Amino acid sequence: MMAAEHGLDSPGARMLVQRGIEGSAYTRSMGTRLRHFETGCVEIELDLRPELTQHHGQAHGAVLGYLADTVSAWAAASVTGDVVTAEYKLNFLTAARGELLWARGQVLKAGKRQVIVRADVYASAGGQDTHVAAALATIAPVGKEG
Repeated sequence: MMAAEHGLDSPGARMLVQRGIEGSAYTRSMGTRLRHFETGCVEIELDLRPELTQHHGQAHGAVLGYLADTVSAWAAASVTGDVVTAEYKLNFLTAARGELLWARGQVLKAGKRQVIVRADVYASAGGQDTHVAAALATIAPVGKEG
């Protein structure tokens, strides 16, 4: 397990940016940014652009799923190193409208074979955050940091 780290300039945060953003064309195309970092708790954000909405003008469910999946994996990676998602369950709570979407992943339990993470997704509009989705994810460690 990694030592406790905090801040966007910490080695763990730099690892997530390098692997998760710089190493992933999809994540870059989504415009994902690291918002907060501490070991076991990560926040990410992206601008809610028109191409990420569905026909009712709210964020497409796949975008909320992407945020929940990504923040869960990043929170788990902050504790165990390289990971992949084994599964997640996502509940949509309300329509996601606004200028910004952000998500927080919090490790609930980290074991050798799986990490259980809770993810919450929010939409920000006019300075107000609305909780729009909640997820529970099982993340699988795939190797040590190198």
